[in-house]
Amino acid sequence: MTYLLRHGLLVGPDAVRVADVLVREGRIAEVGDTLDAPAGATVIDVEGCWVGPGFVDLHSHLREPGREAAENIESGARAGAVGGYCALVAMPNTEPALDNVALVSYVLDKGARTPLDVAVAGAITQGREGRHLAPLAEMAALGVRLFTDDGTGVQDPSLMRRALDYARPLGVRLAQHCEDEALAARGSMNEGVLSSRLGLVGRPALAEELMVMRDIEVKRATAFCAMAMRLAAGSSGFSRLAV
Repeated sequence: MTYLLRHGLLVGPDAVRVADVLVREGRIAEVGDTLDAPAGATVIDVEGCWVGPGFVDLHSHLREPGREAAENIESGARAGAVGGYCALVAMPNTEPALDNVALVSYVLDKGARTPLDVAVAGAITQGREGRHLAPLAEMAALGVRLFTDDGTGVQDPSLMRRALDYARPLGVRLAQHCEDEALAARGSMNEGVLSSRLGLVGRPALAEELMVMRDIEVKRATAFCAMAMRLAAGSSGFSRLAV
């Protein structure tokens, strides 16, 4: 099949511009300001729509196994495909957590039967409990390249340092949920004037900032790169200290 997409907002590496895109047999054949429609081509007016290569979602919650009532691998992948995504990374905060070869294989096998490329982020610690390292090398052997205890930060700095040391020769990356639970565990909203007025326990910005600063120093000690997830604007400034 041949399709000509007219007047779309073409997303490129440098800018967004209005352009036509010719797609032949599932591949982009030509891009131009005004293209002629080949014989037999289906012309689709996509004015006002974003057109580009498939997007990649690096932080997807497919909830399978254990929480399929909210989402599952098939439904999440189909939703991504409809939204213009060609690949996604499934987070490990499932029940049980994606912390071993069997569960990672399960998600990869089911993901292979969906319209998208489904990758897996493995858990850093067993059960995402922050006490013992998960078998990172075994999961890395299956192609896992990102590890995180998503939704729960690794609170023990000694354990985080060991995880970074262990990950370095594997060629993988760690992503940290930056929040000090000792400061934030009881909070139900951002700490500030509104939380005081409502009489609710807040989660202070300091909880995030301390974890970011701690992991910057741990990263320096291990000479290895870690990523921080979901940083607020205030904490993101500390990232310059890591250079």
